[in-house]
Amino acid sequence: MKKYVVAVFLVISGMNMMINAYAGDEDVVARIGKKKFTLADFNRWMSYSSEENRKALEGDPKKREMLLRQIVTSMVIADQAKKTGFDARKDIKENMKLLTDNFLTLEYLDMEVARKAKVEEEEINRYYEENKSKFEMPEKIKARHILIQVKKTASEQEQKEAKAKLEKVLQRVRGGEDFATLATEFSEDPGSKKAGGDLGFFSRGMMAPEFEKAAFSLKPGEVSEIVQTNFGFHLIRLEERKEPVVQPISAVREQLTKALTIEKKKKTVDEYVAKAAKGADVEFYLDDFFATAAPDPHRNMK
Repeated sequence: MKKYVVAVFLVISGMNMMINAYAGDEDVVARIGKKKFTLADFNRWMSYSSEENRKALEGDPKKREMLLRQIVTSMVIADQAKKTGFDARKDIKENMKLLTDNFLTLEYLDMEVARKAKVEEEEINRYYEENKSKFEMPEKIKARHILIQVKKTASEQEQKEAKAKLEKVLQRVRGGEDFATLATEFSEDPGSKKAGGDLGFFSRGMMAPEFEKAAFSLKPGEVSEIVQTNFGFHLIRLEERKEPVVQPISAVREQLTKALTIEKKKKTVDEYVAKAAKGADVEFYLDDFFATAAPDPHRNMK
């Protein structure tokens, strides 16, 4: 039998919430017999939920009430189980120990290990300087368009009529009429029509290839020739162009700090776990484990 000495990786995908309800100076929000459940107890439950769930609960009184009722109901059933001696069963005690160890591990690694991992200003500055390309804002343009809708699969006559309609609009643009006013009158794009065809700023890869190619080739104030896409025929007027620019560190410092802190905490926890496992002389007997865990290939074949 071979022995394998390996590092321990604690992969914890989830756990049951636990709480010891006790009376305090805080407001009592529920009572079970003489046992009081306070707002502090409720908030303790909340603290074990994800940030997303906490925000959802904080913004919805009905959901908070539902959770409170669920917690109290769980406590009532737990009390009933204890009265019958169910918690004294060997299998239940063993499972409760596993949950307790799991909970203790999570809290210890979070409070005593991960929270000590701090990201220094020097680390933030160094990462920013070494990865400036990641913080580059791409070239953007602001444009207006006038759309006459017609599918590319439409008949030749339908496409011809749609294009002819837009050619008349183009002649009026070239005659000096206001592009935005004409867009409001003639464009068939419901999303931009009322705004004079204004599409706002966009970067490459956000529009249809034919539209993008024509729009990015224009200079501010220029109007394109008629451009066909899967949506129909377009006239495009370039309003403004923003060249690529690297965001200053002040603009990305907060997101950098969060990302580097998460990374450093993970590394700190991984190193601590590996060192703890090595110091505890952990061994796994994987031959026996796989031999006993392997399914019977003949089962269910009768």
